[in-house]
This record gives sequence, C-alpha cells and structure tokens, in this order.
Amino acid sequence: MEKYNIIINLLNLFLILLYFIFININLINKEFGLLLICLIIINLVFKLFDWSNTSQFKIGKINNLIDNIFFNNKFLKIIIFILSILLPIYMIVQKDSLVIDIFIEKISFFLVFLLSLVGFCLEFFILKKRIR
Repeated sequence: MEKYNIIINLLNLFLILLYFIFININLINKEFGLLLICLIIINLVFKLFDWSNTSQFKIGKINNLIDNIFFNNKFLKIIIFILSILLPIYMIVQKDSLVIDIFIEKISFFLVFLLSLVGFCLEFFILKKRIR
C-alpha cells in the first residue's frame, strides 16, 4: 500500500507543477483543476489507510519538550495533511476569489507546489523513518 501512496503522491506533485505551468501560459481549464482535486482526495484516502495500518513507534527517552511536541507522529501527520491535501484543494477551489493579480496567482501556485513538495518530503523521509 505504501507503494501506491508514493506513486499517487508523486503524480499529485507532478500535476500541481503542471497546474502551475498551465497558469503561467494561460492554458488552465476547470476540468483539470477538478481532476487534480479528485486525485488529491484519493491521495488522502490512501494516506489515511496507510497511516492506520502502520504501527506506532515507541518513545524511549524523552529528550526535551520540543522533540515531543514538534517531532511526534501526530503533529507530522497534521502538517502533511495541511501541506499536501488541504492547501492545494483550497487554492484550486478558491482560485478566482483569492487572486486579484495574475502575478500573485502565479506566485501562490508556485508556493503551493513547494509546500506540497515539503509535505511529500516530510512524509516519506521523516515520518516513515520515525515509524519503522
């Protein structure tokens, strides 16, 4: 199941980048945005299934308060959910009402891509190492 999660995550990252490119060359259409939203929701289902099947890691020694708050699994999962799922869907759905200037729109979707990439890296390089 983890393999499908990685594949769908990479597909979503590629499509968010493609969405950003299409915005820059003015070829964006509403159907592509709806397809991207559907794929992000499918990604959410795979993530929830994958996260529910993984075992919780054991906390041995408590190093400090920051480690327990910012580097625990639940906090990482919330951050991944916000960066990889919630933010792209919100920006695509609210694109017309959020953006006043086309330049700001392009910067916004570039930032959405970068934040989705950060969410991907957090999930597959940090969270997976902490769970195993």
